[in-house]
Amino acid sequence: MRHGVKKIKFSNGIDANRALVRKLAVNFFLKGKLSTTLSKAKAIKPVIERLVEKMKVKTESNLNYLKQKLDNKEVIEMAYRDIGPTVAKINGGYVRVIKLGQRESDGAETARIEWVYPIIKQK
Repeated sequence: MRHGVKKIKFSNGIDANRALVRKLAVNFFLKGKLSTTLSKAKAIKPVIERLVEKMKVKTESNLNYLKQKLDNKEVIEMAYRDIGPTVAKINGGYVRVIKLGQRESDGAETARIEWVYPIIKQK
C-alpha cells in the first residue's frame, strides 16, 4: 500500500524521468540555483534534500549512492569539498522553491529552486 507516499511523476516514461531528475540535480549543484517549471522544481526538491544528506558524511556507501544518482565526478568532488561541511550541522531544509509566475510563451508556472544557506565554492 502507498499510504503517505507522495511522488511527482511526468508522462515521459521511467527512464526519461530518471534522466530528467538527474540532469536537473546536476545542474542545480553546479550552478547553485535553477529556474524551471513549478512541477519540476517540486519534484526535484526531495531528491536534492536526500542527496545533501548523503553529502554530509563521506562513507563508501554514501559515495556509491551519489555516484549512482548523479554520475558526475565534478559534482561528487564538490559535494564533499563545499556542500558537506557547509550543511553538516543543519537538519533538513537545505533548498527552497520560489514561485516566479507564468511564462509568457506558454503560460506555464515557473519557479526557482535555490539554497537556503549560501554555499561557497572553492576552486
